[in-house]
Amino acid sequence: RYLINISTMASFEPCRTKMEAEGIAPSAISAFESTFNSLVSGNTGMIPESTIAPAPDLVNAESFSGEPDTSLLASTVVLKLNGGLGTGMGLDKAKSLLKVKGDDTFLDLTAKQIVAMREEFKSNVKFMLMNSFSTSADTLEFLQQGYPALSGEAALEMMQNK
Repeated sequence: RYLINISTMASFEPCRTKMEAEGIAPSAISAFESTFNSLVSGNTGMIPESTIAPAPDLVNAESFSGEPDTSLLASTVVLKLNGGLGTGMGLDKAKSLLKVKGDDTFLDLTAKQIVAMREEFKSNVKFMLMNSFSTSADTLEFLQQGYPALSGEAALEMMQNK
């Protein structure tokens, strides 16, 4: 959709023009421009392993004390990234619809986690999917068929870059 031969141009402007014509959000254009400029400058984005060190002094979760405050779930959103890179991998549907365990897909596992969390904690924790234009329709159809209670929720979907 936005394929441009960067080796023959030094300017981001043709990309910006196409993206603006498509109604892409300015923040997404800015992020893409930053990546474009990094690529054109020769930056590989690779981080040498020799420069990576473990984080010092992490607190062990087993040392936490006190009871969890499940009332916080009422103001919590579980946001799942559900779009991106699948079409580049040759998929014709969302990666989350691939079967990963028996007949369950990634999206089945996610939906079951949300349902179980709501039942266990007696809280209607908010659930949202960050979809792309390529994953929206098949994801929403899948949820409608298998998890109608989830699919009918207001603001279930947030579209990337729009």
